[in-house]
Amino acid sequence: MHLTKDNVVVGDEIEFGIEESLGHVQKLLLEMHGDKVIQIDAESGETLTAIEALNKSIKLAKKLVELGVKKGDAVTVNSENRIEYVMVPLACFYIGAIFAPLNPDYTSGELNHVVNLSKPKVAFCSSSTLKLMIKLKQQHAFMEHLILFGKKPSNNLPMYEDIIRGVTKDTCIDDFEPVDLDAKEHVATILCSSGTTGMPKGVMATHRNMTAFMEIARTRVQELYEFEENMSAQGIVTFGLTPFFHSMGFMTMYMNCLGGNLIIVIKKFKAKLFLEAIEKFKVTTLIVPPPVLLVLTKHPLAKNYDFSSLRDIRSGAAPMGKEMEVELREKFKLRHVSQSYGMTETTLGVLVSSLSECRVGSVGKIVPGNMCKVVDEAGNALGPNQEGELCFQGPLIMKGYVNDPTSTANTIDKDGWLHTGDIAYFDKDFYFFIVDRIKELIKYKAFQVAPAELEALLLQHPQVSDVGVIGLPDPDAGELPLAFVVRKDGAKVTEKELQDYVAGKVSRQKRLRGGVIFLEEIPKNPSGKILRRVLKQRAIATASRSKL
Repeated sequence: MHLTKDNVVVGDEIEFGIEESLGHVQKLLLEMHGDKVIQIDAESGETLTAIEALNKSIKLAKKLVELGVKKGDAVTVNSENRIEYVMVPLACFYIGAIFAPLNPDYTSGELNHVVNLSKPKVAFCSSSTLKLMIKLKQQHAFMEHLILFGKKPSNNLPMYEDIIRGVTKDTCIDDFEPVDLDAKEHVATILCSSGTTGMPKGVMATHRNMTAFMEIARTRVQELYEFEENMSAQGIVTFGLTPFFHSMGFMTMYMNCLGGNLIIVIKKFKAKLFLEAIEKFKVTTLIVPPPVLLVLTKHPLAKNYDFSSLRDIRSGAAPMGKEMEVELREKFKLRHVSQSYGMTETTLGVLVSSLSECRVGSVGKIVPGNMCKVVDEAGNALGPNQEGELCFQGPLIMKGYVNDPTSTANTIDKDGWLHTGDIAYFDKDFYFFIVDRIKELIKYKAFQVAPAELEALLLQHPQVSDVGVIGLPDPDAGELPLAFVVRKDGAKVTEKELQDYVAGKVSRQKRLRGGVIFLEEIPKNPSGKILRRVLKQRAIATASRSKL
């Protein structure tokens, strides 16, 4: 790792040798892992081996082709985390289809927006999302088939269980070959990332983006085995806890499956189940957002369980305070606790800490094969300990936003640098520290919430004249969406009425959990831009006074 004369931090050298598609790579790896158990359902105890995943996903791929799915078509899943989930992206990547998952908490309005980005030909769902998906299919002709997870038939829909029934070891492997494609150009996934201008954008990641991440992650796994002298025969055990439609949850689930690591799948977070599972399955590695880690340190039940199997805690998707980082390390006598930095637009973590060395408060160093710089408002790259906007370049950078060349051009400049909107600096040893966000996104429990989306919604209310939405700092959730509202003359709408109004139209993470504060006027600059820093300062002061 070194700093160029132009103040660009260059990651360690790595030879990216994988030229094939994900389909070819995953077939080879799953076959190699054989009978190794790669997933266990934390509640039911159901297991999945690598060879089972290989055979079932190949059979599912053949079914998708039979249903008319061609190279470049999209397939979606709208479901909670479950063992069957991984079969869909595996099947897609074999045949060159695009995997474009949905958030099961999305409302019908949000779903309509997101499916129009990828236009999936086939959709998988669970009983909890069935009604919404049936309605969605009726509204969109491009969604030709709906397939249901589970064992209980409903509405005469095709069942996933029926498709993969009868699959046994080595049933499908020999006569199946993944399609050939241009890994650098062909889109593998469309995952959603909220932009500052409102509704979610579809981030296109290529097969090459993901195989590059795989090769970078492999160096970290090798480091882990060297770092931990007494690795158990079981190896790495981690959680499939973060929702699989989320970039962090999806990549954690998919990459660990291909790595032959054991993933404990949790459909919905429950503190007791989470704590029990660490002890029962001897979880070694936690890769979770900070709110989940609070359960380890604060929940009254935590003292009843044995966490001695833990050796590595990595936090991502939202900032983790220095105090929590130190507390986790000391309380559980861990050799490694760190936080990382990544975006859906960078495939996942692009700043990470070495297992043998990390720095409290830092999000780590640039990963091998990639570059990073910190720039001022004029675009000049800054040296150590100078704050500016964080920018990245390298094989992990997305292809772009689907059907949105304007937003793509606003994010990736003409020289190929992705501008994150986050303020950061690096020290003399190339450790990066996040200071603030230029972007206005609110981070609620690792979910991105765009203030502009909530503002547009509130302005539709007949008694609202103006509005500004900010994130209220919260020790458990990170930030809570809070609205400053100017009522129309004579209007008497209450805080609860506006909270209920929003709750009825958005998914759970976007609700106004921070409350509503009524003002005479929303502070703005001369050009009309909302002064969110002023609003945030007022919100923090108001919250502080309420605690006195």
